[in-house]
Amino acid sequence: MPMLEETIESISAKLLSLDSGPLADLRRMEPDGPGTPIFWRMVAQYELRDCDLNAWKQIIRMMALLTPCGHRGADVRLHDRRQHLGAILCDGGTPTWPPPGTEPKPVYSEARLARFLATPAAQRGEALERMARLLARSRSPQNGVNCIEVARLLLRQDEAYPLQDVAKHYYARLDRAAYQTKQEEGIA
Repeated sequence: MPMLEETIESISAKLLSLDSGPLADLRRMEPDGPGTPIFWRMVAQYELRDCDLNAWKQIIRMMALLTPCGHRGADVRLHDRRQHLGAILCDGGTPTWPPPGTEPKPVYSEARLARFLATPAAQRGEALERMARLLARSRSPQNGVNCIEVARLLLRQDEAYPLQDVAKHYYARLDRAAYQTKQEEGIA
């Protein structure tokens, strides 16, 4: 199997090229269900046969949920290694967040993040799906999400570092926005 990073980048490109029908099929695919024809094509194409297929169903479903609907021009992004999941949960994928003169209010609240971090591994997929739906509504199609981090949250459920990365980038983005707001107000 190719490296996770290469696989996610290839799947991202594939999802951005899909017509609305197969993309909708992937969005509706149940992680513990039989899968869809396009999913099984991807399993073969990306050599996922010997992997945790239920986890890959969840990963691909979430990536399909994050794939913008309608026309997808060359500037549309699904995956972007530089856009950490935690930071996007904080700013919604909006680089100019928060608007000048406003207090930083995360798109995904700190209370929700705390609940997510405490979610048992077996329920993490459902929580990530809710997260993906929120991000699909809030982020600009030109701003991708680091889908490698999403995959690690499902493939490495007994390891703490994927969760720690989410929290680290969330609070770094929140702290940076609070500092900028204080600078604008002349407080810092």
